[in-house]
Amino acid sequence: MPSSPEAWYDAWYFRHCCGRPYERSPEWLEFFGRIADRIVADIGPRTVMDVGCAMGFLVKALRDRGVEAFGIDISEYALQHVCEDIRPYVWKASILEPLPGRYDLIVCIEVLEHLPPAEVEKAIDHLCQAADDILFSSTPYDFG
Repeated sequence: MPSSPEAWYDAWYFRHCCGRPYERSPEWLEFFGRIADRIVADIGPRTVMDVGCAMGFLVKALRDRGVEAFGIDISEYALQHVCEDIRPYVWKASILEPLPGRYDLIVCIEVLEHLPPAEVEKAIDHLCQAADDILFSSTPYDFG
């Protein structure tokens, strides 16, 4: 396994570790479109930060619905696969560093289970400092 966490999330990871290949496909775009629809309808944020945005599918879906959305991820591989029109809104950063600015909503889907337990509290502090509303999902038993 590569020594740095940033290197863990490479082509092999996205091809084999997300249930089905994580790529710009109708299934993934529909999945994130449904999440964006619910965020807009149920929460109605003006600004959103997607922490662990990977290839920016949720950022794009939210922007397509008029939300000022941004994303961060540590995976160079994933960020290289962000579609061209979304690239200005996503960048490489870690949840272990304070987030830039404040947002109406932070989305954190399937991220914290990838961190060592000693770093999770620090990450949660960073989320809470940057927004009052957080949409959080984690499946700790899905990640070996």
